[in-house]
Parts: sequence; structure tokens; C-alpha cells
Amino acid sequence: MKSIILLSIFLVLLASCGSIKPVPPQVIVDEDFEMPEAETSIIKVPIKINLKPYFDATNDELDKVFRGNEQQCEGVSFSYLFKRSPIKFKGTGTKLNFDVDGKYSLKINYCPSCSDFLASEPYCLTTRVHVSCGVDEPMRKVHLGYTTEIGVTKNYKLKSTTKLKTVKAKSPCKISIFNYDATSRLEDELRIALKDVEKDIDKEISAISLRPEIQETWDILSESRDIDGYGFLELNPQQISMGKIKYLGDTAYFNAILHAKPVILSKPSGKKPKKLPYLKPYKERDGFDVTMDIFTNYDSLTSMLTSGLGGMELDLKGKKVIFDTVSVFGASNHQLHLRVVFSGTKSGILYLTGTPVFVADSQHISFPDLTYDLETKSALLNGAKWLFDKKITSTLREYSSMDLEPYLDTLRTELDKSLNMELDKDVYMSGKVKKVFIKHIQPETDQLHIRVHSLGNIAIKMD
Repeated sequence: MKSIILLSIFLVLLASCGSIKPVPPQVIVDEDFEMPEAETSIIKVPIKINLKPYFDATNDELDKVFRGNEQQCEGVSFSYLFKRSPIKFKGTGTKLNFDVDGKYSLKINYCPSCSDFLASEPYCLTTRVHVSCGVDEPMRKVHLGYTTEIGVTKNYKLKSTTKLKTVKAKSPCKISIFNYDATSRLEDELRIALKDVEKDIDKEISAISLRPEIQETWDILSESRDIDGYGFLELNPQQISMGKIKYLGDTAYFNAILHAKPVILSKPSGKKPKKLPYLKPYKERDGFDVTMDIFTNYDSLTSMLTSGLGGMELDLKGKKVIFDTVSVFGASNHQLHLRVVFSGTKSGILYLTGTPVFVADSQHISFPDLTYDLETKSALLNGAKWLFDKKITSTLREYSSMDLEPYLDTLRTELDKSLNMELDKDVYMSGKVKKVFIKHIQPETDQLHIRVHSLGNIAIKMD
């Protein structure tokens, strides 16, 4: 009898001293669940491009010397030489103005009367009067002014409509001998002769393609960007449209609208960027309006739980429970499993299961039904019924209820960093995230799927 009593006491002591190590819960994923399809994100990207290299190339290709003449027997005949200086391109609003200063010389001859009597062709009845302007003296000055409106084709090439607006001789050429105003005649002739330059300018401009710059921007925006502590941001641009080009000096400004499907992944996807598509019709937007899927492992949630519960001690009628670590073990059918390593009067592991409840209005997540897993209940019934105290589950529910705003504040800071940097040589991006909030949270087997909505602005400058 004594031996039976001693054995019973030994077994009780053994049970009280042994650690609790239940079988971990089985992870079963509900494959039928699908997160609602994410809205396409709209990103307005103001882009600034220095067009001077293109203008310089256009200037080099256009003719620099023009000649013309009008010869007749009776009256005034003339020939002219016009040499232009480099074209000065200056943008104002939606138009580009091309100012061209030049020099001209005129050779003029005058015959008051002609006759074809006894001749095969008319001849002057008197000695011709020959005069000139800008010959054997400094050439006279003249100013030309063109204006052009530029658009972009769906294949990123420029298209323009150029008009000659001004022809003004700064140094008049008036012939007093026979009271002839050569200046106005020269202006008329230059206007006719330089009309073709309108087409030449349009031809040169139409050869300019913005595709390399847009392709560069597209590729850069398609790259994975490390968001410290959160993973890798991939914007996944899908299509692009461009607004009207506006000019200031030799710089072009325009808005690009990107349609994208951004995600944040625990590691880069390695996907090749989508081929740059043709431009789509432009519709004005403001800033960016981004719905982004974040796929993150449970480390960050584990860290938040442990920071709140790690080291906490509970007194259960003289018996102690110390929460050493609290971690997310995995997900099963919309529920999360928590793994609690504890010590104190007894030590071991507890597994609890709860359904995350997310309240979008308050950006708050909680586990109101958090309770012991079945295997843990079985282990406690066999070795430590006193751990069924409601104080344990109440405490775990309380501290697993979290305000996610601090998490979002940190995310906003990291996103700001990723939006302000030199993307490539002479390509700079700047931006500001104004607001970030979570729309959905869905636990998956070994990661958490979080859908985040963000508002802000972004700009790209190319020097």
C-alpha cells in the first residue's frame, strides 16, 4: 500500500516538473479563398526632360545658307544671300519659339525701259544701274521667328506643326537712286524661300523619339526596390499615357499616367519588365492612388507580439507563468496559430489558435476567439490543468490586439525613402507618401497577405 502511495506521489511530482510539449497544430490551407481582385493603381508621374540635345541636333541638320534671285529686263532685278546664325529654341507654355538671327546681302540692278526690237530677247535701252547692300561692307541684319506646336505619337515620336511668324530686317536696305525699298521686298522673298524650312523643322522634329527616355523610366519603375524591413517593392507598370507637353526654355514638362499593379514581396520575383506598350489616351489624374499587395512572412508580427508579451509574468494562485516568446506558427483556414514558449512553475510550449479580426476604420487587428489548440488542451489535461486559467488566454488576447498605425507610419517612412533618390545617371525621382492604410488582411500558410492603399505624389527629372 505504501509503495502505491509513493508511486502516486512520484507520478504527480513528475507531472508537475515535466515540461509541456504538445504536438504542433496541423496547418491546413483553405485553397478556395481568394483575396478580392486589387484595383489597378494609378500613378501620376510629372516628368521633366532637357530637350537641348535634340534642339542642337535639329539646328545642325537644317540649312544655314539660302540664296535667291529674280531677274527681269525692265524694272528691278535682284539676288540675295542669307546666312543664318544658330537657332535659339525657347519654349513658352504649349509652344516652342525658334528665333533665328541672320545676315543678308543684296545685289540690285535697275533698268527703266527695255525693248525687243530687232532682238531675240528684250534688252535694256539704257545703262543698268547697279547697287547693293551688304556687299563689300558688313552684311545687313535680319531676324526670323518660327513657332511650333508639338505633340507625341502613340509610338513616342514627336510630331509638330511649325509656322514662320516673323521676318524682320533689322538693317534696312533703301535705294534712294530710284526710290526703291529693297527691305520689304527682301522680307517677302525670304518669307517665300524660308517657308520650306517649316517642313524641314517638322521633319527633323518628327525624327526625335522620346522612347529611349520613357523606356528608361519604364525599366527603372519595373525594378525591385528594397523597402528596408518590409521586403521588395515591385510596381509592375502595365500601361502608360502622356499629357500635353509644356515648355519652359529648352526643358519639356509633361505628366505621365502609369497603370500599375504594385506588390511588396519577401524577395524579388525575378520577373522581366513588361514590354513598353503604346501610349494610351490621357486622362488627367492627381498624384498617385496605389493599391498594393504586401506578402510578408510572420517575423514582423512575431516581433510585435513578443515586444508586448515577452518576459510578462502572471501569478495564478501562487503558481507563476512567464511568457518568454510569442511567435506566429502558421495559418490554417483563415486562422493563425500562436506558439508561446513559457517558463515559471512549469515550462514548455503552448499553441493557441485564433481568427484575426481586422477593423479597417481603426486600422486595428485582434484575435477575440484566441484559445488553446486541441493538442495543447489534451497535453494540459494530462499534466497541468491549472494552466487552463482564463487569465492566460485573456492576457494573450489583450496583447495580441494591436494598433497597426505605428507599423504603417514606419512603412510610410520607408516608402518615402524609396521615392527620393537618383535612379540612374542624371535621372532623379522625388515623391511623398501622404497617406497609407490597410484594406484587407488574409493569413496564408507561411506569410501574411496585406492589401495596402496609399496616396501621394511622385516626379521624375531627366537632366
